[in-house]
Amino acid sequence: MLGFGFKPLLGLCLGTASAFYIPTMGPQSFQPGDRVPLNVNRVFSEHVPLPFAYYDLSFVCRPQEVMRPWLNIGEVLRGDRIASSDYELTMGRNSTCKVLCTKDMTAKSNTEAVEFVQQDYLVEWIVDKLPGATAFAKYDKVGGMGQMEYRPGFSIGKYEVGRAYLNNHVTMRILYEERGAEGRRVTGFEVYPKSIKNESGRCPDLGDVNAERLLIGESSRITYSYSVQWVESTVPWNHRWDSYLSAINAQVHWYAIFNSAVIILLLSSVVGVILRRMLNRDLSALSEEEFRDDIEETSGWKLLHGDVFRAPQYGGLLAPLLGTTVQVMYTFIATVALGTLGVLSPSYRGGLLTTGIVMFLLMGGFSGYYSGHLYRTWGGTNWFKNAVLTAALVPGFLAVSEIVLNMFLWYSSSSAAMPFSTIMLLLVLWLLVELPLTLLGGWLGFRRPPYSEPARTNAIPRPIPPQPAYLKPFLSIILAGALPFSVIFIELFFVLKSIWQESFYYEYGFTVIVGLLLSLTVCETTIIMVWMSLNSGHHRWWWKAFAYGASSSVYIFAYSIFFYFTRLRAGMPGVAGFVPTLTFFVHSLLISAAYALCTGSMGFFAAYFFVRRIYPMVKGS
Repeated sequence: MLGFGFKPLLGLCLGTASAFYIPTMGPQSFQPGDRVPLNVNRVFSEHVPLPFAYYDLSFVCRPQEVMRPWLNIGEVLRGDRIASSDYELTMGRNSTCKVLCTKDMTAKSNTEAVEFVQQDYLVEWIVDKLPGATAFAKYDKVGGMGQMEYRPGFSIGKYEVGRAYLNNHVTMRILYEERGAEGRRVTGFEVYPKSIKNESGRCPDLGDVNAERLLIGESSRITYSYSVQWVESTVPWNHRWDSYLSAINAQVHWYAIFNSAVIILLLSSVVGVILRRMLNRDLSALSEEEFRDDIEETSGWKLLHGDVFRAPQYGGLLAPLLGTTVQVMYTFIATVALGTLGVLSPSYRGGLLTTGIVMFLLMGGFSGYYSGHLYRTWGGTNWFKNAVLTAALVPGFLAVSEIVLNMFLWYSSSSAAMPFSTIMLLLVLWLLVELPLTLLGGWLGFRRPPYSEPARTNAIPRPIPPQPAYLKPFLSIILAGALPFSVIFIELFFVLKSIWQESFYYEYGFTVIVGLLLSLTVCETTIIMVWMSLNSGHHRWWWKAFAYGASSSVYIFAYSIFFYFTRLRAGMPGVAGFVPTLTFFVHSLLISAAYALCTGSMGFFAAYFFVRRIYPMVKGS
């Protein structure tokens, strides 16, 4: 029911996204006879999370002079290394065959080529911001051919029965929209690779269906060639990405949303029972004398009114964590909002990462403010120390993890390795943007009067009785995380596929809906678990609330491991290697940690609101 209510809104958002382009991503028109640049980028695999710059391969043709355009920080971080090429594309002029170069192969080149073919690496070229794609025919229910679907990249070769064949000829089929006097606009870029044994330095016979394929290691020289076809298309320019995105099955997303809505209804019913029956029964208009009698006979949550607002242990660590999680959540909200409006269109390469980094830096003031306010509420006195810790704790952990991983990526010569200049740029941005904003927010938050708790705190803490098995740390976290994970596990598959298998994820509308459902589930689950903990006499609920909210991150990481073995490495020969495996698990751990910070803060603030609402009802508190 909730999903169907959002469907018109989602359609409006996606319609806006397809019609809106920021100026730098606007259409480019070419006149017949104009040269259309073809840029090479990188090679990547859907099974090995380790991209490489195209010109770093020793067995490909490299021009004498390479021109490299400026890349935004998001492109650099995702491993893009865009460069010019010697491929000659002229608008409207077909080419049956042209020789690009003849490459002398060495034993090292042959070994490297076999490894890339064996691990199913794909090549990414770019024409007018469109990645070269492998085209698949989509058939309708009656068996007729429908819309073409694109998979980004094309195969570098084929591995069959222990033999590796290299693709050394490509046919490029470029679609365009005729705009009259405005010229022509590129609307599609299809690449069809072929393996043909050729070391003559001339074009091969492309019509020979029995031509021998190029087996790596058999020839000491390889001739690379290409063909170009220009085809007028009926697809308008502002819908040229539809073929890349058409593989997304909206019905699966709606099924996941319906499943999540059912879970929300069940959880809401449980929370309603707690609030309307248990609490109202316990607080049913007792007089002061009746309350004293009730206290003597009851061993529930009411007994903790003098301890429940005691400052948490290690509050100087919890406050910075909560402040940073607010920063991460606001970053997520702002980034998804821009994506829903269409600013982060697929044409804006690296736009998602760039926008996320910029938003995270600008949201530093909010993290300092919330952290400073909570820090003062819990009796802290050094606002400057708290603000610096807020700005440095999570980003510092992330930076150390990435720098250590970056050393392995440098050693592997992967394009995923951050250049030293990028590392220094991020450091300067942190020093000049995030740190000052966090200090300002921390000072403002610390100046604000602390929260006025509704109950006085006893001088001597109440001893905590033995807890039931289901409230022990391990089991309670497993129980608390199950429901939130069930809300997102279907959408999580598409997110992981987008991250690790280079598929496009552009369903920001679904992300908004699932995010809202996840927030409700986390909050309600945490409230239930905290209430059960209080009812068992455990008054140290602050860290437990954060842990309950973050508990589904354990499932996220476990599912990432499952995804690695069943999707990423499924059917692949050999092992991915130490560095690719390390890259996957380090990044999966960081993603799970970021998720834990967000949902942990949701659970904490929901529980804090819940506790502050129920204890003022206790008479005599």
